[in-house]
Amino acid sequence: MEAEQFTVRFAGPEDDPAIAALVVEGFMDKFRPVFGRRMDRSLRVMEKWISLEHASGGVTSLVVEGYSTSELAGSVGVRTEASREDILARGLWTSLTRNLGFARAVWATTLLSYPRYSSDSSEAYVERLVISPSFRRQGMARRLLSAAEDLARDAGKKTVGLHVTGNNLGALRLYEAEGYVEVSRQRSLLTSYFLDIREWLYLRKEL
Repeated sequence: MEAEQFTVRFAGPEDDPAIAALVVEGFMDKFRPVFGRRMDRSLRVMEKWISLEHASGGVTSLVVEGYSTSELAGSVGVRTEASREDILARGLWTSLTRNLGFARAVWATTLLSYPRYSSDSSEAYVERLVISPSFRRQGMARRLLSAAEDLARDAGKKTVGLHVTGNNLGALRLYEAEGYVEVSRQRSLLTSYFLDIREWLYLRKEL
């Protein structure tokens, strides 16, 4: 079934738990080294993070519905406004320490601090584009990306930026086909060893 037959819409607060579940499922290989034996807590932390992004991070989320309005096939977050980094950092730290304890929270914060991004007032930033495994290879990611770019244009942005891991060849092919070009690379020995992520590529598209 083609993506055009599904509905893309703005996410509401009631969608936060489902978006969190999509993100954890879609990036399980990255979250497992962070949360370890407390993977059951990852949903709570991610739901809190998404709620913080919407409230103070300048992020708007879009979702594509599956076969029913209660099922989400995919989601993407688009940062189009300035974020309150102090509120985001404090809220994430509180959630991590509450769910993981102090020592594990320090570890999680260190790994989750990558990739680093400096916001630009003329640029929108696309993050956590994720599709449920049941709906992949149906054009969902392409449609969500297009909707994110429309949102950026409506916000008066001139460019859209995003990060992608260097070993995510499928995503790289998608972004390159949609007109994104590499601007820079970011490397970390820490994430290379523990997350098997040697580098992030920063890509940008002119709108």
